[in-house]
Amino acid sequence: MTPRRVLGETVSKNKPKSNHKGSQTSLNSYSEHHNNGENDSSCSNSSQSDNRLTSVLYQLEPDEDTNKVSIGDIMETLSTRGFGPLLFAPALIAIMPTGGIPGVPTVCGVIIALISVQMLLGKEQPWLPEFINKVDFDQDKLHKGINIASKATQWIDKIVKPRLELLCSNKAKKVAALLCIFAALAMIPLEIVPFAVMIPAAAIILFAISFITHDGYVFLAALFFSLMTAYFLISHVIMG
Repeated sequence: MTPRRVLGETVSKNKPKSNHKGSQTSLNSYSEHHNNGENDSSCSNSSQSDNRLTSVLYQLEPDEDTNKVSIGDIMETLSTRGFGPLLFAPALIAIMPTGGIPGVPTVCGVIIALISVQMLLGKEQPWLPEFINKVDFDQDKLHKGINIASKATQWIDKIVKPRLELLCSNKAKKVAALLCIFAALAMIPLEIVPFAVMIPAAAIILFAISFITHDGYVFLAALFFSLMTAYFLISHVIMG
């Protein structure tokens, strides 16, 4: 499997056609000129294409037809775009049909926790153990999930914008990293509760969106879902 690489270069061509037709039209409507110097902690002006969730989403698709997609390939593809997409991808995998595979939410939770710890420590690019990078899953399930999620991200792209810049600061990012660690670890015991993983995954996705789009209102929504995560953890696992 060879995903589109964005390491050290700018990709400016449309994604090659594959047997999956559902996502190609949407993908071609977005510019794929990515700014490798993006800094998630900054609220300075960045190009609109860099802040589109849908362009991040379609980077998860491989350029070639393949049966399996590995965590390492996805992380490498997104590694130059900052911590936002790196948190967004595994949380989205946990909330999509791929999250129905036993153990996937737990693996995603561990990945998110590791990335969040490194974000808290001020690392520029995160590191993951090789055994996690080698974890793979069915490409068809990923493709179906991307098709479903793209409908939501295209709508979100129309309403999010840079605002409440205080919540884009480095201090706010540290708070978000702590809450992402909490939500990620909560995904592990909540995997035994049907659909409960969606709550902490949603919190992480919203924090990631706030990093990508610099939208403070999305950050506030993420705080709400973090509180919901604590409630579900206490009521369904600790007290359950």
